[in-house]
Amino acid sequence: MTENPHETNRTEATDDERAETTAADVLRERDIDPVTMQVIGGELDTIAQEMGYKLIRSSYSSIIRESEDMGAGIFTTDCRELCESDSTPMHVGSLIGYLDGMYETFEERGVDREDVINEGDVFIHNHPHYGASHSPDIAVAVPIFYEGEHIAWAANTAHHLDIGSATPGLAIDLEDMYAEGSLFRATKVYEEGERVDGIWDFIEDNVRTPREVIGDLQAQISSCNVGKDRYLDLVEKYGLEEIQHAGEALMDYAEALLRNEIRTIPDGTYYAEDYLDDDGRNRDVPLKIAAEVTVDGSDITVDMSKSADQTPTGYNIPFHGSTDVCIYFTIRSLLMDTFVRDEYLPQNSGTFAPVHPKARPGCMFNPTPPTSAFARINQVDKMSDLIIKALADAIPERVCAGTCGQVYFVSYGGTNDAGEYWVYLEVNEGSYGGRPGADGLDAVDALVHNTKNRPVEDIELSHPMRLERYGLREDGHGAGRTRGGHGIVRESRFLTDAVMTMEGDGNSYRPHGLFGGGEGTHGDLQHIKADGEVLDLHSKESGYKFEADDRVLIKTASGGGYGDPHERPADTVYEDYLDGLVSATDARDEYGVVIEDGTLDTAATAELRGE
Repeated sequence: MTENPHETNRTEATDDERAETTAADVLRERDIDPVTMQVIGGELDTIAQEMGYKLIRSSYSSIIRESEDMGAGIFTTDCRELCESDSTPMHVGSLIGYLDGMYETFEERGVDREDVINEGDVFIHNHPHYGASHSPDIAVAVPIFYEGEHIAWAANTAHHLDIGSATPGLAIDLEDMYAEGSLFRATKVYEEGERVDGIWDFIEDNVRTPREVIGDLQAQISSCNVGKDRYLDLVEKYGLEEIQHAGEALMDYAEALLRNEIRTIPDGTYYAEDYLDDDGRNRDVPLKIAAEVTVDGSDITVDMSKSADQTPTGYNIPFHGSTDVCIYFTIRSLLMDTFVRDEYLPQNSGTFAPVHPKARPGCMFNPTPPTSAFARINQVDKMSDLIIKALADAIPERVCAGTCGQVYFVSYGGTNDAGEYWVYLEVNEGSYGGRPGADGLDAVDALVHNTKNRPVEDIELSHPMRLERYGLREDGHGAGRTRGGHGIVRESRFLTDAVMTMEGDGNSYRPHGLFGGGEGTHGDLQHIKADGEVLDLHSKESGYKFEADDRVLIKTASGGGYGDPHERPADTVYEDYLDGLVSATDARDEYGVVIEDGTLDTAATAELRGE
């Protein structure tokens, strides 16, 4: 089984010693002033945020500019994360895998990294079997030198509109990784400050949207250069030794904080499983997803080995860069939520050290080459959902019911009158499940990728599409003491012929309820022809064709409920009725709340509920 790669980068402390180390102990052992550590930590965080803002504001494509499908940070030379931008979680922790994959590439090529990494170099990397989250996410890495010594990396990654894959933008039904498009392994686009024209020409000639792809890569390089300059400013301000010492302390401090939280979970093994619709080719074969979570003192292991075998299509998940990153982030979110904590919580590799991802080689969470691993977002969404479900009985106050652990990530494309391609990527928001003290959030993206929606005006100005309808679903949710959130309904009309690739899931399975709460609603996808004929579509479609004036209708899942629905205040159910989120019939059947002629009948409700 593949293990946590970050354990090899830790200090000499034993597991037992780390298990007993508190955050206060770290400060004493590292002999660092807590104020100094936090000040430097804050400055590092600011660098990562500025890198993210630079990339977002200077990018060409809407998937970065509007949806913020990107991440950035500063990393040590041995591939540990010092800080991260507050953007898409899957894009930050994954950069460790990218850098590890670059080093692995150097080793395979028989070159010494000290010889191949030079001041002024810029690398790109996106190989799914060498640490990339998946191939459309191209990383840019810039080495940071100080007085001739390589001291750190400034790196970012972002989802690109197109990499020349079998279908425009996204791809699912692929034979192997070579069908994914352009794969780069530690490829220099600048060498010692000089532009490598041949690589730029290759990229421009092999993607459908060269203006956007080239522009976004240039924006990524600018972002990394900002990170490099700001980090060197810190080194000049505090001295290299002090900055490196503070970085180690911050990682040890973050590790100690997370270990303290893991100790609050009762030791044991917890398990949850569910299914995904299919692999995009074999429509009658559902895919099992199984999460086995083992807590042992201050360590937690998440093993995905009981999940389905790797698929013959691109519907697989790279272990390093996606599976492990999702596990790290889900555990950190459950136990170290910065929103509900007052103390300083560094977001760095220290939070990965107590978490041990596993997946047997050959399962869909650890595919072997040359298997394609292009389409992976639904699997990591569902994996996160199941980790939370597995731990529900152990930490009920920290979990939520089933989220839209499936998402409809879609690419639309076509050609304009000049024969030039247009490609538009769209992440359709889902919802969260009910929580201990609040309803599930409506119309939000899944936690692990956290992308934003694109303004309607921008879509219609940039592409031959019109948005006919966009709002909350009003046809059900998971009933509970706190209800599930509502997904969205989106109906788009094509003004010209177009092709769609849908990387979706959840047409067959519903978000789960917890502690007596009801299941949420499943997703739906339909093709509405210009003449009104309606065709039901699979959750995954590769290169599906639309004609001008056809429409596509997408309904994302609504979350599961948390707790007994009869414990939900009748007035709150009535408010949902007034908002169009629950019918009078469902209010009675699911909540035991009687609404007659649009009015809440409190006496009949009390009788029905047996109060």
